[in-house]
Amino acid sequence: MYMGNLRPQDTRRAAWLAGVGLAACLFLGASTYAQDAKAPAKSEAPEVSPRLADVKRICVQGFGGDALGYQAQEALIAKLFEAKRFSITENCEKADFVLKGSVVERAETVHRSESESIGFGQGASGSSSSSSSIGGVRSSNSSSGSARVSGGASEALSSTETKQSAAVTLRIVDRDGEVIWATSQETGEGKAKSAVGLAAEMAVRRLLRDIDRASRDRPTPK
Repeated sequence: MYMGNLRPQDTRRAAWLAGVGLAACLFLGASTYAQDAKAPAKSEAPEVSPRLADVKRICVQGFGGDALGYQAQEALIAKLFEAKRFSITENCEKADFVLKGSVVERAETVHRSESESIGFGQGASGSSSSSSSIGGVRSSNSSSGSARVSGGASEALSSTETKQSAAVTLRIVDRDGEVIWATSQETGEGKAKSAVGLAAEMAVRRLLRDIDRASRDRPTPK
């Protein structure tokens, strides 16, 4: 910048304006950097195998020989059948895909008790005395008495509440044993609905969503 013909006050003013401009540029740059740093990264949905769209004939393998495993297996079969998108077989050797997994159920029992009592009482007492003198002989008589009435009442309330939760971990494998899909679903604590049935419903909903994604993402054959 040529400043040969500027007066001293003009020189100071030009220097001051240049400093203000530089400070403004630095502030804007810092603000932009801070906004970029605070911007959260967009989370991408996990990829699904394109082969998931081929799941049509499926077998639900047992979850163990106990009552909980049998309940989970039956719940999954019922939910898959309700979806009306699968051919379900109990012969896993004839199925194209097998649904395997495990189930865990937790129960928590909470006891609550409350009590309330009230009491009352009322009492009264009295006394009397008299004296007399006849022929120089003095006599006296006195009596006293008291009475009290009391009572009370109490009430106690108690309740027991059992909260259940369940977690299922599932995977789908093909005839070669390759895993093409897996998920883990856990319910919150509740008491109105079977925790195992709710976990099975959540898992089947997730499976249907992933199958739809696999069908949309599959390249169209030319």
